[in-house]
Amino acid sequence: MQLILKKDVQNVGEAGDLITVKDGFARNYLIPNNLAEVATQGAMDARERNIQRIKAKSEKLHKEALEKAEKIEAAEKIELSAKAGESGKLFGTITTKRLAEELLNKTGIEVDKKTIILDNPINKVGEFLMTVKLSSKVKAQIKVLVSASETIKEAIVEETENA
Repeated sequence: MQLILKKDVQNVGEAGDLITVKDGFARNYLIPNNLAEVATQGAMDARERNIQRIKAKSEKLHKEALEKAEKIEAAEKIELSAKAGESGKLFGTITTKRLAEELLNKTGIEVDKKTIILDNPINKVGEFLMTVKLSSKVKAQIKVLVSASETIKEAIVEETENA
C-alpha cells in the first residue's frame, strides 16, 4: 500500500515521504495513529503543494535539535549521588526520569525520558555514557558520574559480624 507520511516515523521515513508498506502495518498502525494517509491523487497534489512547508519545518526542527545537542554536550557531565553498598552497587538504579530531571537542572533543556538511551543500566558507582536522541538525525552524548552519597554496610557483612 502506498502512503504519504504526515509525521516522521522511525525506521520508516520522514514527513512528506511517499512510502510503500504492507497493508496491515498501514491499516493497524500508521493510519489510525494519524502518521500517514493513503496516497490518493488528491493527497499527492496536496503533498506537492505542501512539500516546501514540510521541508522548512523539518529544517527548523533539525536546527533546534542541533542547538540543543551543542548545549547538552557543552555541559560535559552530570553528577549524581545515591545510596550504595560497600562494593559500590547502588540500592536501586538511576532512572531515565531522574537523568532527564538532572539534565533540565544542569542545562535548562527539557527532554523526554524516552529519548534517553543507556548502554547499560546505571546500578553502580562510576562513570557512564548517556545518549539523548533529539531527532531522527541528531544525538547528543554526555557523561554521567555516579557517586555514593551514603555507604551502607551490606547485609552479608553484618550477619557475619553478629555471629
